[in-house]
Amino acid sequence: MRKIGIVNFENIRSYNNSEYLPVMNRLLEEPVFLQAITSYFTEYTLEELKEQLLSYRAINEFQSNFVCRFIYKIEKQSISQITFKGLENINETKGTRLFISNHRDIVLDSALINFGLDKYKMNTCEIAIGSNLLGIPWVKDLVRLNKSFIVQRNVPKQEMLSSSIQLSSYIQHTLLENNQSVWIAQREGRAKDGNDKTNPGVLKMFALSSTAPSLIDFYKNMNITPVSISYEYDPCDELKIAELIAKEKGETYVKAPNEDVQHMVRGIQGQKGNIKIAFANTINNKIEEFREITNRNEIIKRIAAIIDKEIHLNYHLWVTNYIAFDLINNSAKFKDEYTDEQKETFLTYMKDKLSAVNQNNADAERLFLTMYANPVKNKLEALS
Repeated sequence: MRKIGIVNFENIRSYNNSEYLPVMNRLLEEPVFLQAITSYFTEYTLEELKEQLLSYRAINEFQSNFVCRFIYKIEKQSISQITFKGLENINETKGTRLFISNHRDIVLDSALINFGLDKYKMNTCEIAIGSNLLGIPWVKDLVRLNKSFIVQRNVPKQEMLSSSIQLSSYIQHTLLENNQSVWIAQREGRAKDGNDKTNPGVLKMFALSSTAPSLIDFYKNMNITPVSISYEYDPCDELKIAELIAKEKGETYVKAPNEDVQHMVRGIQGQKGNIKIAFANTINNKIEEFREITNRNEIIKRIAAIIDKEIHLNYHLWVTNYIAFDLINNSAKFKDEYTDEQKETFLTYMKDKLSAVNQNNADAERLFLTMYANPVKNKLEALS
């Protein structure tokens, strides 16, 4: 097992409490940041908002009193209802956890998990975020102030290993030395086709900094806790179609300038219907069953499969998922889960969304339906 010495985290770590006021003072000089907060907190003047933000002395205080109020406003404006399940499983006296979830929305997935933890009076977790989303300096400041650490993307090939070791070491340092839970997606990038699958490479990266007696002990020490995030409507659904079409044709998809920013804004502002977030138990008992396996890749493969199964079993299926599954499969398997009126409403929704991006064609409709149908397919397989 590789042993890691002292690693410098300065370029990727989240900010600490002593940095709160200097960073916040920088943010309060940014016109776009000021415009964003005043557009959501219309009940306050700009001076009142500045006074509030400069009154905090700890990042947890900033999160609980400001960031979570911001999420609450998003909930009121673009979410019908958000519910949390399984938070009773999160007993902080049993140590920190590595939350691994499916990934659908750039900003909201982790933000809503922290919103739920804070709502139930639990400590929020540190959040992994890709450097590709942090091209604007003040945005980088803001996310690091909000307990985010940076996953370096597009690093030169010769630096990939050292970058992965640094990230692995930081996650271990955060969990075991800072006693701070961590969230990371089960794969790089969102599952734009709705097919939530864990990339074993993520699990391999974790183990680069292992000093545990065995790989089994290492993964158990992380207290891996799968989380399922289920959106009734994906506010970016039609925006994902062009990339899905390109990939199906074997073409390289090139993002438009500021495309990620467009998706982040739409994810926050777009209508999402109902959302359910389900926290599973840790998978430590299941990992222990693999102790006799000697092949590292086999262990990692099996752990990834466990995470997938937990996410799929706990995924809440909405009417939109059932309708899409029946339509794409030309079946009536789930006809009792929705009405004819709901089916027509969803079809109209799909056609309107695809029209907005000039994708009114059979291939686009098939990919759109597949996006919503895949969670049903995965749950059926997990139950079998």
